[in-house]
Amino acid sequence: MGLFGLADAVANGTNSTSHESHWEELVPSDPELRTAHMTYLLLGAFITFFGLVSHIVKDRLYMSEAMVAAAFGVIIGPIAGKLFVPEHLFGDSLHKTIFEVSRVVIALQCLIAGIALPGNYLWKEAKSVGMLLGPVMIYMWLSSALIVWAVFGFDWAFALILAGCVTPTDPVLANSIVKGKFAEKYIPYHVRLLISAESAANDGLGVPLVFLPLYLWRMAGAGKAIGYWLLNVVLYQIILAVVIGIAIGYASRKALKYADRHGWIDKEAMLGSFLAIALLSMGAMSLMGVDDILGCFVVGSVLSWDLWFNRHVDESNIQEIVDSIFNMTYFIFFGTLIPWMDFADVSIWKLVVASLLLLLFRRLPIVMLLKQWIPALETTKEAFFCGWFGPIGAGAIFYSMIAVVYLEMDPKPLFPIVAFIVLSSIVLHGGSVSLFEFGITRHTTWKQERRERKLQRTLSEEAKINSAAIVSETSISMPALETEPTLTNSPPMRPRAMSISKAVDTSDLHHAHAETDASADKPVDDAGPAAADETTDDAAAAGEPSNASGIASSGAGSKTVASQA
Repeated sequence: MGLFGLADAVANGTNSTSHESHWEELVPSDPELRTAHMTYLLLGAFITFFGLVSHIVKDRLYMSEAMVAAAFGVIIGPIAGKLFVPEHLFGDSLHKTIFEVSRVVIALQCLIAGIALPGNYLWKEAKSVGMLLGPVMIYMWLSSALIVWAVFGFDWAFALILAGCVTPTDPVLANSIVKGKFAEKYIPYHVRLLISAESAANDGLGVPLVFLPLYLWRMAGAGKAIGYWLLNVVLYQIILAVVIGIAIGYASRKALKYADRHGWIDKEAMLGSFLAIALLSMGAMSLMGVDDILGCFVVGSVLSWDLWFNRHVDESNIQEIVDSIFNMTYFIFFGTLIPWMDFADVSIWKLVVASLLLLLFRRLPIVMLLKQWIPALETTKEAFFCGWFGPIGAGAIFYSMIAVVYLEMDPKPLFPIVAFIVLSSIVLHGGSVSLFEFGITRHTTWKQERRERKLQRTLSEEAKINSAAIVSETSISMPALETEPTLTNSPPMRPRAMSISKAVDTSDLHHAHAETDASADKPVDDAGPAAADETTDDAAAAGEPSNASGIASSGAGSKTVASQA
């Protein structure tokens, strides 16, 4: 009878098959209401229990939250528990539901990824991001189509359409891999930034890859198809989405600044504004028929261009909370959607072979080959990590639903193949991040990396200016400390000599820089901690070296310690 049958028995007494509602019943017998209540229960229970052991799962077992959420979806889905069966719940509107749910999750994730980039990151790393969005993405599309064509034997046009679905790097899965304590400890910060920026940007660029082969397939004449594609897809959907995204992001930033300056907006509204801006951008661009996924990423990048918005929302962690809840909910939903019965119709061994070939050769070879033209990847290990971690996830589901809903393609075998590839990416990419623990160990967080750069510049300047003084002062020992008489006749302890480089505390240097930067523009009474943070954040975002006053103050601190010695 199952859990739903038990609810029927409780609601209707002995007649467990009747679904007639009565006004006096306490437990509703309506199956739609009962399904909604069961959904609340299952989703809340998973998020609660996963939160209790999240540190163990992610930092000790090295499992991504997407992997665990998808496994839970399989358990409650039609293949196992049958507690949540999407085909029965949504019926003929199932594909539209998948399409819209994917749209909301990806658009929100892309906007958050744009906000998380430090200032004008896209401008500073334009060459690296451009290489990943240009030659690398084209290679990924063509190589994926070649693998699909060779393994399954489909027509070349259908292979290109399916390849366009799996080409974009998924921002939802990438977020679950490049965030967290493990990622902060073992994955370089600039590599995480590059993966986040590329995954959010190229997720919106999958539209022309899906539409071009379809136009070539259905239209008479390649010239007409390419012309129609350039006008309707490239110019209208892509270029116009970028323009609208810049306008919405710029207007939102100006409006928030104006309201904050005049005291019109409170803290809660400021923290939740990014969610409202994401929904506004997605709704406006969807109604206009432009690429709303790419547009939301542009909105987030422009919104955080000067880091003003970041400073107002960083401490709350509201973005991470919303992002985590949406991502877990989506992959639970995906776990219930996996078409297990359709895999046999396509051929299991072909699905396994195609998935392995795609994950191995779709991205890794071209990134390793073009490493020298991607400045953000400094070492071979970083290039290998970036080449391997190109996860396939919500973006592939979204574009497969575009082909089904908008382009009226048959969901079989398109969706079963895409679903199996996504499942393979969740397992392999989510479970292999721990393999890089021993290979990549660099900086941990943005603040720590910035502090280390400042400290290195300060010490190098001190070594050049005061090298002679430092050499002479390091040989001076500290005077003997006055000790109280003891019961034994042992001589008083004499402290060892202390070098100047060890006497200077790194945190003192960091605070000295912060105070100096804050006092550079405003008086001490007017420039508070927020001004100091703003100055240092802007300097770090622009890549500017520490000012001379900061070096002088740190040098003065070193001499003070030396004189006391």
